[in-house]
Amino acid sequence: MIAAIAVWWSIFCVLSVNNIQAQTIIDDLQSQTNASDGIIQIECAPSIIALLGKPNNQSGNNSDFVERNGFRILVFMGNDRSEATSKQSAIQSAFPEFSTPLRYEAPNWKLLVGDFLSMEEANTALRRLQKEFPQFGKEMFIVQERFKILIPRY
Repeated sequence: MIAAIAVWWSIFCVLSVNNIQAQTIIDDLQSQTNASDGIIQIECAPSIIALLGKPNNQSGNNSDFVERNGFRILVFMGNDRSEATSKQSAIQSAFPEFSTPLRYEAPNWKLLVGDFLSMEEANTALRRLQKEFPQFGKEMFIVQERFKILIPRY
């Protein structure tokens, strides 16, 4: 199995890259080595690098944000901000591990839950939310979103 993965990876990636400023995850991996740890050198086709996303260190600390396509659960959409914030607070209390972005897109407020990379993760979370909040469970559905996820740097 590991040999098959290595062969597959070698089809798309060739070892060797010059020392350049981190612009992609691959560049970032190559720049985060210590002399005693060895050197990671990866060169991939531009189409593979585009699928991986680009780090965007705006926080000034030892972490990067990578923008990804994924899924979120739309819990509320309407013009009542107090209802949206009430539902947001309830979900944050019950599921602190989920992000709960609230945004205004005239004329509606949208409450979204989670940053899921797969539809399976989103479906599992949707069932948990519907079980915990049956009073507004029928309003919830999964939507495709583009969002940033935090990648810690070591």
